[in-house]
Amino acid sequence: MTECQADAASLKVLYLHHVAPFGGSSRSMMEMINALPSGTVEARIVLPRGQYAEILGRQGLLLLTSGGVAQFDHCRYSYYRGWRWLVLGRELLYLPGTLFALWRARRRWPDTDLVHVNEITMLPSLLAARWLFGKPVVVHVRSVQCTLPLARTHWVFGLVGRYSAMRIAIDQNVQQSLPADLSSTVIHNGLKVPDGGGPTGDVCPGELVVGMVGVIARVKGCIEFVRAAAELKRRGVPVRFKLIGKEIRHQSGWRDRLLRSLGFSQEISNELLDIIAAEGLEDIVRFEPFTTDLKAVYRAMDVIAFPSHYDAPGRPIFEAALYGIPAIAAVSEPMPDTIQPEVTGLTIPPRDHLALADAIERLYRDPQLRRTMGDQARAFAEGSFDAARNASEVLALYRRLKAGED
Repeated sequence: MTECQADAASLKVLYLHHVAPFGGSSRSMMEMINALPSGTVEARIVLPRGQYAEILGRQGLLLLTSGGVAQFDHCRYSYYRGWRWLVLGRELLYLPGTLFALWRARRRWPDTDLVHVNEITMLPSLLAARWLFGKPVVVHVRSVQCTLPLARTHWVFGLVGRYSAMRIAIDQNVQQSLPADLSSTVIHNGLKVPDGGGPTGDVCPGELVVGMVGVIARVKGCIEFVRAAAELKRRGVPVRFKLIGKEIRHQSGWRDRLLRSLGFSQEISNELLDIIAAEGLEDIVRFEPFTTDLKAVYRAMDVIAFPSHYDAPGRPIFEAALYGIPAIAAVSEPMPDTIQPEVTGLTIPPRDHLALADAIERLYRDPQLRRTMGDQARAFAEGSFDAARNASEVLALYRRLKAGED
């Protein structure tokens, strides 16, 4: 097949993404697109301007950016309630720009075959894309959903079921939060298996290096991470802590103070720095900037911590596993397709810095357990999160939907 023929035969898929930072959902979408067999899919992407758009732009992908993308959040830990209803005002402000971006996408790419919405919170984009393009819509469900018996719970899931052709859940934890009558397929996030990425022994002999990777935010458990560092210092356990996401500094200004007072801001730089100063952790806790060099990130730690408030596993656990690194994850009811307690890592209750400190100390004092869990985590990740295989499953789903249209 010639290059021109391959282009003509490829599926034209419009991807809709919701956030500007290059976080877990962004990386997962990018690696899925990159892992699709060459010539099978032509990706067009609508997303907010920012870090992720810049990274995709450097890859030469077809992009259309906007100032923001409207969402309707009904996730288990961030659904609207109390003061959080004010956040909906921001989404309403984003709505005209979202609709305009999709209208521009319809004019630029009228031959689109399918639409892939990268998170279920993008309900306005789902509805608008289905109306504008009239094509099947795939919805990726990346977060555990709210299952409380609220009127909006039935409303959200009803709209998703009516206007999307297929739902992809990233794991069994997420799938179980969806209603039984909303069918979905579990396709794990794909990860690129590193060459020579296995464990190389202790990073710093005599010490344990524990890392966190991702956005520096309260809901990610960063406060618990630093408080665990303080607790282990008091116990005399030689552990160093690294937060990889951004370098931080004290924030000031009326806007930041207002958002924090209302509980809307995830900016916790001041709080983290105050704890570090009060506990004398300057030589123990380090902040490092974002990088796409995963090999450099994970080969510089012995254990990955994921103390998220969301009570669900996240991408860094699986990335670290490919480098033979065991995880400590805040998951109260782990499913066997994500983290296996006492096999690939340890699980702790969410929002419990003492439990996190206990788990870290246990892995420090038992290096053989740490190495065994790391080996088992690597074998598990290689069998479950292969990017090429999982992208092929997504492609097969696309082709079934396209065949149904034809």
